[in-house]
Amino acid sequence: AVVSTQSAITAGSSGRSSPSPQSRTRKPSPKRRTSVPDRRSFNNSSRSHNSSANTPSKFLGSDRAGLESYLAARREKREEREQEQREHEREDRKRREKKQKRDKMKPEKTEKKQDDPTAPNYEKSGLLNEAQMTYKGIKIKYAEPHEARIPKTKWRLYPFKGEDALPTMYIHRNSGYLIGRERKIVDIPADHPSCSSQHAVIQFRLVDHVRQDGSETKKVKPYLLDLESTNGTFLNNEKIDPKRYYELKEKDIIKFGFSTREYVLLHEHSEGVAEIEN
Repeated sequence: AVVSTQSAITAGSSGRSSPSPQSRTRKPSPKRRTSVPDRRSFNNSSRSHNSSANTPSKFLGSDRAGLESYLAARREKREEREQEQREHEREDRKRREKKQKRDKMKPEKTEKKQDDPTAPNYEKSGLLNEAQMTYKGIKIKYAEPHEARIPKTKWRLYPFKGEDALPTMYIHRNSGYLIGRERKIVDIPADHPSCSSQHAVIQFRLVDHVRQDGSETKKVKPYLLDLESTNGTFLNNEKIDPKRYYELKEKDIIKFGFSTREYVLLHEHSEGVAEIEN
């Protein structure tokens, strides 16, 4: 049985032909042509994908009301930005206009001085102002302010030397009264040796005033000013600072230097004026 089996195997193997060397090498198969996507279609698809990614529908879905609210919010933000830009432009325009006005108000720069000493000099010398402040050859230390006014109230000074009353001085006819020893220029002479030639000034000024009901208005009020006198000016027995206005009120007492004369300030409606004048 073993012999028969081997014979059968040898017979079968002898019946098949052995492959040739040429048949053993495989022929290369033709290359398959793969389809490459068009670059334009790829770019279009990517662009459409990116644009769809930024659309409100990505965040809001298919809700139409939400989409409208989103667009309205964007519209409001754009309007706010435009409004802010307009406000900035308006502020810049105002600043430019103010700057132009300031530039116009600035005095023009004077030209440089010429080297020629004989050339005319047109700069301000101050001689005109000095001439206006000079009266009868005497230079006046004080100039009235722009708010100087003649009062409507009839103010009066009642001088006393001890218990003796001196003639009344009416000080409502002018806006200011100069007090001192220099009789050529002063309005109220103060002959005491301790008084300066130009000692003090009583000045009427138009200033702000608050009524009893709280409303604001303008009113002419008397003020006292010391002109840097040697021995000072006293208001109600207190020495005042020089070159500073002090408001005077009814029944105030004024003294100059070491003089014993006292000047009481009253007006026509003050209590006791009739008795003093009689």
